[in-house]
Amino acid sequence: LLRDMASDCPRSEESQCLPAPAFDALLSLVETHLDIGIRAARGYAMHPACEPTQALVKYFNDVLSGGSSGSSVKDWRCVMNKRIGATYKERRPALIWLDDKFEQVCTTASFFDGRELHLPIYAHAAKGDIVALDGLCAAVRERAAAGEPLVVKPRHGSNSKHVFLWPRPQDVGEDVIVDSVSKAADSYDKSWDKESWNQNAVPKGVVLQPMYAPLSNFLDDADDCPQADPQAFSRGVCPKFMRPMELKVQTLFGEVIGAQLNTHPQYLWVCREGAVHIWDQTAEGFLTRHSREPEQMPHGLVELLRGTLREHWRAIRADSERLARAVGLDELRVDWLLCDPKWGPRVGELTYFGTFAIDLIPLSVKLARAFAHAHLSRLGTPVLNAA
Repeated sequence: LLRDMASDCPRSEESQCLPAPAFDALLSLVETHLDIGIRAARGYAMHPACEPTQALVKYFNDVLSGGSSGSSVKDWRCVMNKRIGATYKERRPALIWLDDKFEQVCTTASFFDGRELHLPIYAHAAKGDIVALDGLCAAVRERAAAGEPLVVKPRHGSNSKHVFLWPRPQDVGEDVIVDSVSKAADSYDKSWDKESWNQNAVPKGVVLQPMYAPLSNFLDDADDCPQADPQAFSRGVCPKFMRPMELKVQTLFGEVIGAQLNTHPQYLWVCREGAVHIWDQTAEGFLTRHSREPEQMPHGLVELLRGTLREHWRAIRADSERLARAVGLDELRVDWLLCDPKWGPRVGELTYFGTFAIDLIPLSVKLARAFAHAHLSRLGTPVLNAA
């Protein structure tokens, strides 16, 4: 069962603590919050680029009824892959900025009266822009000389590939960090070939940002951080516990429906109200895409997350919903970085047409069905077998 459900709920949410069997109860709670997104779709002011094609509308009916398009059970990954394919021919460019690591920073701020939700960008350069690259390298040398933790990453990247972390620049020297600039600008990864067309439409380039506090900073025992390999930084690899605490917040038609941790997607679920629930990984219905041992997470990090959400969840949810509604998005994943005492909660990146909760099959299926139901409801199309 979920451990200590009463202690997992903020005081204002004790009435929402779940009865046994807790796995089924948590899935029911998720469905309740998905229903909020479905209801929000009716009359929603949606961006024209989000309008589904006729083929996609037909597929939405298949998602709900188990129609002829592929297997009878379709999850979030299936829906996103179908959507990517259905929109490839038109390739509407209006929302490419959502996957652009540079453009999304300033464009997001424009919806918040100039308030910057992301970490600041110290410098950026397009691939091949020698003048801008020289300026970026000068910024690297200046900040590295001051010992400031830095991140050099591709403007066009995804999946944390070719992201260069420099927690202690003084230990490696300025030249090594400068060398990572050209590596990031020219970077390519095979996994990117499988990403959506809009992600691959982002111009190649490189950005320089401050490094957010990693998970390892909050672990009492160094033995809890087995992947803190300094040599990985120069290879553009992000060891698990050198990543920030990153909470992936999913919206559906302008409503937050839940969130999960990037590093531990099968361990816990943050519900719409901000309560942290631990999944029962031994439950019969806990079906995962890949067979694996039960996921573990250092207890101290769970408590750190709870405390952070008690203080900041209302703002995180409000800003995520405000952005999705301002743009008119049917879905958006907002990845929030948490627990850095200097920067506070910051948006790490935005993802449209992105994956979410795909490892936990029952949750992924429910999200896919809710998305399909919401679109059909908005269009006034009869919804078949939408239980």
